Amino acid sequence: MNEQLKELQKITKILTLAHAETLEKELSKYATTDERKKIWVLIDGVKMPKSMVRLIKGIKVRAIEIFLKEIERAGWIENPRKKPPRKLIDYVPPAWIDLLEESKGEKKK
Repeated sequence: MNEQLKELQKITKILTLAHAETLEKELSKYATTDERKKIWVLIDGVKMPKSMVRLIKGIKVRAIEIFLKEIERAGWIENPRKKPPRKLIDYVPPAWIDLLEESKGEKKK
């Protein structure tokens, strides 16, 4: 990886952290429920909607696909056909991670 790319990645991280509150506020316009917030957490460029269903209690693949279309239109993700969705801004509010962790704990009980 060349030095310019490394420097741009550092700048991107700094800007993301500096504007975390604003990013969360803007994301919350689309992630209006706990389920949608959990989907955002799970978008990693690896998981497909069908695998996300197994990790979120009581949600259907169609609901995930609808949310993915909304945030793709809004410019938050890339969602190519037959490939996993990928965030364009790699930020997840810490409280949203906690939501997913809590639901994992409930499934184990």
